[in-house]
Amino acid sequence: MNIHSALTRENARQPSLPEVPAQMRAVLNGIPAMVGYWDSGLRNRLANDAYREWFGVTPEELHGIHIRDLLSDAVYEANYPHISKVLDGEPQLFKRTLTDAAGATRFAEVSYMPDLRNGGEGGDGGVQGFFVMVTDVTERVLAERRQQRDTDRYRALARSIPGVFVLLFDSELRYLIAEGQELEAFGYRADELEGRRIHEVLDGALANELEPRYRAALSGQEVSWSRQIGPRTYRLKAGPVYSDDDATAGMVVAVDVTDRLRQEQTWAALHEIATAVARNAAPADIAEQVAFIVRDLFQVDSAAVVRFTGALSAEIVAMAPELPPTLSRTHVFSPTDTSATVRVAVTGKPALVVYGPEGGPAAEQMRAGGFQSAAAAPIRVHGSLWGVVTLTSKSSTGVTEAMLERLAQFAELVEIAIGNTEARASLELQATTDQLSGLPNRRALEQHLSHEIELAATRGTRLSAVVLDIDHFKKVNDTFGHLMGDVVLADVAARLRGVARQGEIVARFGGEEFVWLLPGTDGPEALLAAERARAAIESEPFGEVGSITVSAGVCELGDAGSHSLLACADRALYAAKHAGRNRSERYGASRQDVT
Repeated sequence: MNIHSALTRENARQPSLPEVPAQMRAVLNGIPAMVGYWDSGLRNRLANDAYREWFGVTPEELHGIHIRDLLSDAVYEANYPHISKVLDGEPQLFKRTLTDAAGATRFAEVSYMPDLRNGGEGGDGGVQGFFVMVTDVTERVLAERRQQRDTDRYRALARSIPGVFVLLFDSELRYLIAEGQELEAFGYRADELEGRRIHEVLDGALANELEPRYRAALSGQEVSWSRQIGPRTYRLKAGPVYSDDDATAGMVVAVDVTDRLRQEQTWAALHEIATAVARNAAPADIAEQVAFIVRDLFQVDSAAVVRFTGALSAEIVAMAPELPPTLSRTHVFSPTDTSATVRVAVTGKPALVVYGPEGGPAAEQMRAGGFQSAAAAPIRVHGSLWGVVTLTSKSSTGVTEAMLERLAQFAELVEIAIGNTEARASLELQATTDQLSGLPNRRALEQHLSHEIELAATRGTRLSAVVLDIDHFKKVNDTFGHLMGDVVLADVAARLRGVARQGEIVARFGGEEFVWLLPGTDGPEALLAAERARAAIESEPFGEVGSITVSAGVCELGDAGSHSLLACADRALYAAKHAGRNRSERYGASRQDVT
């Protein structure tokens, strides 16, 4: 039933909204929740203004409406058991997901409180209605979900690294995570620690010892100490966990340092990867860290991070140690190749292989480098197969199934780090790219120009700029419309991109104007380049628009003197326009203005 139709009919039959003192009405409307009263017939008798935000109806419109006509059928059916119980005198508290008047999904905490006749004292004590309070807990629910995702990541991190345990605690020194193989060596279980403050669960002396270290971690410091447990020595480190550049939690990592080498490798794995995840390091930096960490932690001869560049091609992004001469950084392989990387590319699952003869080109390269076995685990970014993390051994038994399982867990951490940085890189690209032409926008051009001017000054090299403007472009828009004008702009951009050489920058400066930066190019060479661009635009018609021409202004940095490079090139462009268009002019080599 349409709610507004129901409101119209019901309000025609119901008496007017009972008078509520203005002060009481102000109090009701000041409550950050929906507050209402429904009688035993499930008709509304009182509501505050919050109903307008949630349901798009005023308290006056709501008066007398049946609760079923306010709620959707699905919500009414879900709420009915609670309605029945509150009418039997039982208070109700439950959660519900609702869609508000704007179509947004909200998470709500709903309270039903029975209204007993005579306050429940004397008389029949029956229920004459119930009070409703609906509190919006959307932000809290979303925050809890974000925290749970972060918690799951850290838990996976702890589980993936042998010989350690991880404690994550909040600002109240409450353990959020207690996870790791070595935890019980300290005499505690995860279920005893999680959700409790250190003074509630630890021995008093131990809690007093740990508190200043934990608080130091929350203030952004790193604190290390050692503890002897029987014959084994553990090294513990507490440090901050950052969220939006603030230390919002602390983490304790305990490592068995009896085997010094393994301790260093394990700590490096936890600290470096966790730091990379928190700081959104570049994918290449993360890949290099992971390659060295995996090699050391798994005590193998080599480890690498490989990115798939196509269905049957890949590139080694990072390798530890350095890439051997027998191994190509880029690979094109066949589906039957027996290398671990190819097996993951084909199946999408972790793979362990022992290299044999006739294993395909990639496997042959590994054998040529002396490697006999390997394991690889998939890295997925935004649900798509991005690449693999792989380790190799020069022994046919140097890689085991247990190592493969641990490697797959490490790959999950790499997914988090690379996924974050890939998303950030995508946003940065969008912010510096002109959406119509696909060229760098004015913001990106200014960054490139500043960088190139600095390089030219430092190295003593040449730098020239060409400013190009489409002739009579307004006529194109007026005659063929702006959509066709956009097509022309995109086509011009594509032709300019095709003329530019590697290392040169073509950007859309605004409107129908483009700028071409030519590092290492003097004025005469830049003028020739401008002519090439002009010819490329004029050479072929632009569909139904026909012939299009451009004018170009050229300036070399050395000729600009104290003036702006682009301003001088723009003067030359003006001269080209003044001289009849469809031509290129150069700002004078003797620093004389072009007129």
